[in-house]
Amino acid sequence: MTMQWHHLALGPGEISAGISTAIQDAFTALFRSAGGPRTMALFRKAAGEGGVDLYFTPECEQHAWRLLQEYGATPCAPPPLAGLELLVGHNEITYYLTT
Repeated sequence: MTMQWHHLALGPGEISAGISTAIQDAFTALFRSAGGPRTMALFRKAAGEGGVDLYFTPECEQHAWRLLQEYGATPCAPPPLAGLELLVGHNEITYYLTT
């Protein structure tokens, strides 16, 4: 089974309810407990009408599967790098994404 990117769209109501922050906090804890894998990362991209799109790198399947399932993240193609903001992960992750 090949691992793939996952996507989660959050609307303005979910953001104001703190769901985005809860996901980021839970992801940070999983990232740390996994030893900070180089290719495990969480990205955010602004979406229409005040929402955000969250993107999880393929490595997240190995270390954050329950989190992906809990919030209903769905498999997706790798997102375009333009406009992506790294929330959790190593700064050099963009190097790995472009090679």
